[in-house]
Amino acid sequence: MASPSDGHQQERSAERVKVEAFVKVVGDGDKEFVFRTRDLSAHGLFLYTRVAHIYPFRVGSKMTLELYDYDTFVRATVVVVRIVEPNSVEADSYPTGFGVRIVDCDDQNRAALEQMIERAASGALY
Repeated sequence: MASPSDGHQQERSAERVKVEAFVKVVGDGDKEFVFRTRDLSAHGLFLYTRVAHIYPFRVGSKMTLELYDYDTFVRATVVVVRIVEPNSVEADSYPTGFGVRIVDCDDQNRAALEQMIERAASGALY
């Protein structure tokens, strides 16, 4: 698990934009979970929840993600790279939930993600 002092912030290579959106993820065993996100980048996003400890995700867990933007969505495979648990040192500075990195996204979904990021950066979303 990354901590604020280990350089995690410096590892980001893409600008994050503010987006309030619903995200559906499907993990092992085909269980579906719904989260919200408040920001995203071309490389990943953060899934907010106050109860991260009840989900079956761990750092390294792969899942399919659908990020919804009005009547369209972006589908990608993501991997959990960070978990912020309630009452942890990191939770004092960051919201609880899961940081996920996009590891597989086809060209059509990548183009839709880039359009979503451009609209959000211009203030056209949410």
